[in-house]
Amino acid sequence: MRRTIRVFLGCAVFLAGLAALLAGFGRVLEYKGSREKVVPFLERAEQLDVLFLGDSHAYSDIYPMELWENYGIASYNLASYNLPIPASYWVMRNALRVCRPKVIVLDVNQVWEQAKLCDSSSDVHTGLDGFPLNRTKVEAVFDLMDDPQLTDKNGRLYRDLRAEYIFPFLKYHDRWSDLSMEDLKPEYGKELGGERNIGVARPDAYELTAATADEQGFGFVYLRRILEECRDAGIRVLLTNLPYPCRNNNDEQFYTNAVAYTAEEYGVEYIDFVYLDQFVDYSTDCYDPGSHLNPSGAWKVTDLLGQHLSEAYGVPDHRGEAAYASWEDDYAVYRALKLKSLREETDPRSFLMLLSDPSFSAVVVLPEDSAVYRDDLAMQLLQNAGRRHLMMADAGEAVWSDYLMPLAHLGEPGRGPYMAVIDRAAGTVGECRGHGRVRTSFGSVALGDKPGGVRVKGRHGSFRFDARPGEDVHAAVLDSETGEVLYERSVRLKKGGRK
Repeated sequence: MRRTIRVFLGCAVFLAGLAALLAGFGRVLEYKGSREKVVPFLERAEQLDVLFLGDSHAYSDIYPMELWENYGIASYNLASYNLPIPASYWVMRNALRVCRPKVIVLDVNQVWEQAKLCDSSSDVHTGLDGFPLNRTKVEAVFDLMDDPQLTDKNGRLYRDLRAEYIFPFLKYHDRWSDLSMEDLKPEYGKELGGERNIGVARPDAYELTAATADEQGFGFVYLRRILEECRDAGIRVLLTNLPYPCRNNNDEQFYTNAVAYTAEEYGVEYIDFVYLDQFVDYSTDCYDPGSHLNPSGAWKVTDLLGQHLSEAYGVPDHRGEAAYASWEDDYAVYRALKLKSLREETDPRSFLMLLSDPSFSAVVVLPEDSAVYRDDLAMQLLQNAGRRHLMMADAGEAVWSDYLMPLAHLGEPGRGPYMAVIDRAAGTVGECRGHGRVRTSFGSVALGDKPGGVRVKGRHGSFRFDARPGEDVHAAVLDSETGEVLYERSVRLKKGGRK
């Protein structure tokens, strides 16, 4: 009997060691997309008050670091590409092993999906691989891949792929020749799960409908499971349908409309942004024609959610607390990354879109003959850079201040160069044409008699720059508190882009 027990224990230890070895090899060999998503979450899980779940809409539309900077909210975005509601349920279950948030925000865009998984097995790996091997992860794999006929886009049965999701080594074992130092010692970003998609696209035409569909498929089954498990755990849930120009493909609106009844049944809030179609401006805020927002749109969505989570859900502000000092350090890195994006953006219209960044003030100068005056999109992007939105506290709706044209004098070419000063700290816009001075919260900005000559006098000191002849826009990005000029450059709207 003792010999049998020793043999059994020896086998158990061997198998446990083998599993740990395979898991370790898998961590080195796997593509790092999932670990880039999950590892920073695991590192700060105990501090998190809010988790975001969903597919690529939530992934690209919600920036946790902006929530930290503006509201002191400790949050993380665990949404990922092509994650239907059942997959989000299991992401939540894995996350709740290590954290206990006050609020979970779930985007329901893919509630209409009939299957538990999308057809991209790589996206499923991205959603699951980063979580440590444990009982919950094994349960997730067997539940999500229980359909004997569900295949990926290459025709492989998911049931036959279960082992590679439990032991990623089995998928990535032949990747030795592709390894780099980043695989051995990966560095993780500070965006806390969010992703910025930089670009400007013409939106698809869309039409809103009030029609609904009956609950069908696994989307609603697992939506109810999320609501019930969060209720039992004392976690509040906010459901969203984040904004996009919905074209009714796959009857998407019918199903997301039906979510309102499910939310009412469970007593949770549902914000359907698709019907707040003046909250974002699709002409300036779309990254692609029919689905995802660019940073301009995402900043608006994130700000609305931040204000709402603070006021309606009582999510605490941790800024200034010693235990959260590392969040301030991480934000400094994140802010530098955003400034780097401004410096490196080669598309002139995307650069103009990035001037709407709420973290920086800006000075924009147009020469008298600027091509902006003949470019409708460029004009819209500059107007968008000057906008700020306000919340209607009683209705939970967003409205624009000076919605159409906050730059009231931009449309008056022909009387010398034009200057706009966007003062983020004060929430104001100042303009002048020909020459003049704009007073700001950090000092003053003067447009001189020399065409395009600008002098900034702020708490950081004095800085002068001149708009370059032949260019269409000259813009300077400023520190909103001190007026320090962080970056300035000219762009040309003609083919060739950046100068």
